[in-house]
Amino acid sequence: MLEAQKILDNGRALKKFEAICEAQGGMHELQFASFKYVVTAENEGLVTNIDNRLIARIAKLAGAPDSPAAGVDLHAPLKTRVERGQPLFTVYASTKGELDHALYYYGVHQEVIEIKEA
Repeated sequence: MLEAQKILDNGRALKKFEAICEAQGGMHELQFASFKYVVTAENEGLVTNIDNRLIARIAKLAGAPDSPAAGVDLHAPLKTRVERGQPLFTVYASTKGELDHALYYYGVHQEVIEIKEA
């Protein structure tokens, strides 16, 4: 872990990230699709687990990566303390049907983000 911290601190990681972005066409402003739904915390506590596979599946069902403005915007990373009703993530889709499909999947797989009560 010490070596990773050095790479972050000395700027090598940022330079590599910038090179990867440049190779893929450069940095762009984020765009968000017009259909969206904010998923909120049902209880207060600490975010202890995020299932990346489920998040990726929700994003794909919402239209990502085919629609560059579709996907999931995470608001509560690991170890974030959240209150009931606080946004956890937002799902963006280009069509209502894609949003509905992604939200149906989320309804069946609500274990996407695990919150442990304090």
